[in-house]
Amino acid sequence: MKTTRLFLMTALVGGSLACGQVVAADSLRQTVSIDDRIPTAQEVEEALFPKGIQALKQECAQLEKAGMRCQSVVPKSALQSVLITFERGSSKLSDEARMFLKVVGTALQSRASSWTSLQIEGHSDITGTREINERLSQERADAAKAYLEANFGLKNIATVGRASDDLKDVENPTSVVNRRVAFIPEW
Repeated sequence: MKTTRLFLMTALVGGSLACGQVVAADSLRQTVSIDDRIPTAQEVEEALFPKGIQALKQECAQLEKAGMRCQSVVPKSALQSVLITFERGSSKLSDEARMFLKVVGTALQSRASSWTSLQIEGHSDITGTREINERLSQERADAAKAYLEANFGLKNIATVGRASDDLKDVENPTSVVNRRVAFIPEW
């Protein structure tokens, strides 16, 4: 009886921890910023698909294939850049943004078998009302999506507008670097 009770308590605690890890994995993100120049497709691939996360995902896949459960927290990877920023009140892509998106599209095409979907998050600064910032950040994400679909034939892209919820430059909440998009692959 004592052994069964101990086993049940261990299972309950383990299950609670596993649930907590799933929640933590959704909120945990390894974000890479490329801000100083137009990167190569290889640099974008390394930012979107970091080797450490790839190794952890492969390890978990091997454990699950062997019938075991992976207890590791696997963070998501994300790419953002101040090279894709927007004028205040606008969702129009600049020439520099298009050049950066061209590299992102090339990297995503070359790793097509590595990802199942892509989420593009749009962001805004604090200028404007909550409703305006939600709409504008969604339009920014949609503009990046439209470019990638039209020029690279990429599919399975979702968009979300985050308004000013995740400022890149908290010290200067009206800065242009807060008016950006980020890319989060599911792989």
